[in-house]
Amino acid sequence: MAIRPGIKDLSWTAAGTVLLIVIALLMLRTYREKDIATESALRAKRVELVEQMRVALSSASEAEKSAVMATTDQESQSFAEKSRAASAVVEQRRDELAKLLETGGTGREQDLLSQFSLALSECQRIDRELLDLAVRNTNLKAYAMAFGPATEALSGMDGALSRILRDCSTSAAAEAKQMMILAAGAQS
Repeated sequence: MAIRPGIKDLSWTAAGTVLLIVIALLMLRTYREKDIATESALRAKRVELVEQMRVALSSASEAEKSAVMATTDQESQSFAEKSRAASAVVEQRRDELAKLLETGGTGREQDLLSQFSLALSECQRIDRELLDLAVRNTNLKAYAMAFGPATEALSGMDGALSRILRDCSTSAAAEAKQMMILAAGAQS
């Protein structure tokens, strides 16, 4: 005995099918698959920011070394300003990266940026102290004091000891030999 569906049953089946199709179409329309192009562009932007930070850090480091090694106060000041400017670029790019990671970054990326930020803060604190000393050119001034007046004093003393040695070598005095030994010891 076969059960034959009636018109009422067929209409309910048709209505259900139409409803399922409408729901599926609505879901497809509202469901937006991640836009691969947008995701790739965001990833490329993050990589670009990291690369810019790396280059700026390198520039800041080189300028800082140059500020320390500069031979004049003006050169030291100029290199210190370049170092500070490059460091500011790093900070700007870090802020931009943080904004990008808030919306599209993974937890790991955000943690890594947080670790980098802490290290960058410590590095910037040390840089401020170092650049402050470099601008004052304390290393160059210490070098000049050590090798300027000190070298002159040593040269004068060496000249005086040489004259004593020369005079004592031609002297017939009994204490001349003892003076030569003392002068030679002081000279060496």
